[in-house]
Amino acid sequence: MKRNPTEEYLKKGIRPGDEFQVGKIDESVKLAPIKRVAVFAESFLPKIDGVAKTAVLVIRHLQNTGREVVIFAPDSAGKTPETVGNSRVITVPSWELPFAPETKVGFPALLVANHLDQFQPDMIHLFSPAVLSVAGVLFGQNRRIPVLANYQTDLPGYAARYGYNLLHNPVRDGLRVMHNRAHLTLVPSHSNIRQLKEWGFRRLRFWARGMDAGRFSPMRRSDAMRKKLLAGRPDDSLLMIYVGRLAPEKRIDLLVEAAKVDGVALTIIGDGVAREELEEKFGDSAHFAGYMFGDELAAAYASADLFTFTGTHETFGQVVMEAMGSGLPVLVPNSGGVVDLVLDGMNGYICQVDPEDYKQKVIKLRDNPVHRQRMAQLALEYALQRPWERLMEELETYYWEAYTLNERLKQSARFAFSIPETGT
Repeated sequence: MKRNPTEEYLKKGIRPGDEFQVGKIDESVKLAPIKRVAVFAESFLPKIDGVAKTAVLVIRHLQNTGREVVIFAPDSAGKTPETVGNSRVITVPSWELPFAPETKVGFPALLVANHLDQFQPDMIHLFSPAVLSVAGVLFGQNRRIPVLANYQTDLPGYAARYGYNLLHNPVRDGLRVMHNRAHLTLVPSHSNIRQLKEWGFRRLRFWARGMDAGRFSPMRRSDAMRKKLLAGRPDDSLLMIYVGRLAPEKRIDLLVEAAKVDGVALTIIGDGVAREELEEKFGDSAHFAGYMFGDELAAAYASADLFTFTGTHETFGQVVMEAMGSGLPVLVPNSGGVVDLVLDGMNGYICQVDPEDYKQKVIKLRDNPVHRQRMAQLALEYALQRPWERLMEELETYYWEAYTLNERLKQSARFAFSIPETGT
């Protein structure tokens, strides 16, 4: 049976998006002269992933600064919330990916243009642009308003991972065309910026991700939660957790050997289409806890000893930042944007994409508790330097830059398709 984490989220009675909050930025920050923002989110609530989280947090920031916001998102079988705060969510027809039923692909229906005409935005902000965002790009070009795009999903890499190798280059080229017609593209890691430059993407700006210190903290540690995560295994085990969607591209199989190490207890938090296969693969060496959200998830992070991340096509890895903010050293693969977050041997380890290397790193941490505690402290210090409020202040500078570029293009009667391809 295919499991849908969205369904589990709703069963817990949590209103979608309520756990994603950001405080007001410093009053000294000069806001860009943007009053009405149209947000296009290719993935959105009630699905919980990096794209949806970032979109909601930016929406909260825009609301905090008095902007009006309208949101366009795929229809998730009628479960997409009608509003986020005081902002309306307009859903568009969508279809379900057969290999990832919790993922909906929205289409740029005619109703999008009609709603944009009524709303009259002065900024378009695209989150992981794909099919739906075509409507936002075209509207921005036609109306001569700035378009900002977040690059958040390695769609070419996912295409190859799922066996559609022939789609890698066409998907890459299609994304390049769309992003290069935006005024700026925000990218969450330096490794992604290097890759995108090689592919011909232009006007790239580094914008990382933050951490909600009010929610994720070592102070959330709970004996009851730790007992729940151990699920009957010895209390003195090195409790290692994974948090995320259970899907083939997440490469959870990289933990198979580490899970068998004596004195180690692996708990997998999450759900998805690969759960049955993973349960069979891991057997008794791992406990599957299902999805957790909000304060329950924060307590789970803080009650563990080590966080493991295995996705090799991730542009950032928001859960890694949350784990570090909870005081956990982290293991990540030497692949994708997540490498930016780890100072190897200091706040975690960068592992080869090999189950044996993950195993050896886990053994090292099991056998060196003093070093592990030092790594945990450095991980916490790293995360605390990156609150979401600071990231939103940086976002304002990019809004300013997109606005200024747009004004310059309008004055020179050059716009849309003639945005300089060589612009940096």
